[in-house]
Amino acid sequence: MTDSNRKLVFGQPTGRASASPRVRAVNREQMLMLQIDVERLIPEDHAARAIWELSGKLELKAFYEQVKAVEGRAGQPRFDPRLMISIWVYGLSRGINSARELSEWCRWEPGLQWLCAMGTVNYHSLSTFRSQHGEALKQLFVELLGVLTAEGLVELERLAVDGTRIRAHCGNAGGRKGQRLQDYLKKASGHLEELEQETEESLQAREQAARERSRRERQQRVAAARSVFEKLRQERGEKDAAEVQVNVNEPEARVMKQPEGSFAAGYNLQLATDASKKIIVAAVISDRGADRGLLAEVLDAVKQTSGKLPKEVLVDGGYVSANNLEQSQRRGVGLIGPVPETGGSARKQAEQRGVSEAYRKEAFCYDSQNDTYQCPQGKLLVHIRPREREAGRIEHYYRAKRGDCARCAHKMECCPTAWNQGRTVTRTEPSPLMAEYRQKMQTEGYRQLYRTRSEVAEFPNAWIKEKLKLRRFRLSGITKVGVESLWAVITYNAQQWIRLSWRPRLTTATAA
Repeated sequence: MTDSNRKLVFGQPTGRASASPRVRAVNREQMLMLQIDVERLIPEDHAARAIWELSGKLELKAFYEQVKAVEGRAGQPRFDPRLMISIWVYGLSRGINSARELSEWCRWEPGLQWLCAMGTVNYHSLSTFRSQHGEALKQLFVELLGVLTAEGLVELERLAVDGTRIRAHCGNAGGRKGQRLQDYLKKASGHLEELEQETEESLQAREQAARERSRRERQQRVAAARSVFEKLRQERGEKDAAEVQVNVNEPEARVMKQPEGSFAAGYNLQLATDASKKIIVAAVISDRGADRGLLAEVLDAVKQTSGKLPKEVLVDGGYVSANNLEQSQRRGVGLIGPVPETGGSARKQAEQRGVSEAYRKEAFCYDSQNDTYQCPQGKLLVHIRPREREAGRIEHYYRAKRGDCARCAHKMECCPTAWNQGRTVTRTEPSPLMAEYRQKMQTEGYRQLYRTRSEVAEFPNAWIKEKLKLRRFRLSGITKVGVESLWAVITYNAQQWIRLSWRPRLTTATAA
């Protein structure tokens, strides 16, 4: 048969249709001895090499001082702190924040294989190292800022401060408030007393230790929940004691509004970011959901980590208050932010009270010479007291006589809810600091500076949540949560060093 007459059947010549196809066999019942060049596991521009190089630039004395095993004495050698730091920074940069998962990745991921030299690190050692080096980690953060400053990545001329809410490790099921919380604390205390009275003669040593550890941990949680409950009750007063809510599984966590709009137990992570290269220079963890009272604490943290304060700080409207203006001015820092709106809350309150349009505050005439108001019916409202508000303003209250309002035919239009007193009108004037701030923020130069706030302040927040996957803490308690957030901030700064300094320098050296 000639080639022109040969026909194909399913891609094969008709003459070979009955022949068996020949393929490569897969044999998994064999043992292989492989030769691995560890140094060539990853390319020269791999992030693991950069992190190892960066860790070598840092002073790790505080970590090595905690290693109990020493030369010439008995004891198993510990993992090198430089290795453990590099593993955690590299793992977090890949979005791995679980010690178990990170230990598994050490077995097969090339970057971790190169760092560990084909060895492994157990998850218990990784977990312990992450949570038990808080003070040493703070010093490591300062050392890293020193390296970044020396390479021109930190100028500290202008900072942006912003907060982000991160969910706590506990769930919402542990939340208790009011009588339900008090009943739980009473019942838990009684249960702990019963456990202390139980005989443990029949239990083995390991079971006794486990039970004792469980009892001790629960006792600490109950004591912490009671302490937090008493603190919040004193702050809010007996009137609002029934609204005090405490999560019994993690008492230090607070119910906060999360970025997606829901409410859950969490913490408020405050970040101070340098405006030049977006390097984080300070991180403060708080159990308060509002940002307004945290600016002074953030500035003090900047002074502690960097040795000096910036000339200006960019903030959003949540930080603009008379107290923050005073605190910033006292530290020699200029505040740049939006101008707070005035009058909106007064109009909303008038609508809620049922005040008609004809008797709103705008219809009352103010006499600046006598410091009085006159209502549309000709009755006087005299000044009763001033009050300084947190939003940077001073409110002056003016009130009419009770008898004048009681006899007025338009009472239900003017003050339908004022049964025991006359109509009250509030005149608002900004504090001297706020007036100066408003005038400053009217200039185009400061407006242009404020427009750069979101670019600087929200960049690290998005990076930490999207790339480092820190949307929920794995550790519990504000102390350990602070340590976990510090690991994330160190990892973020290390990644910026790789992006802005290490890779460009490697590219230049390779081209040369």
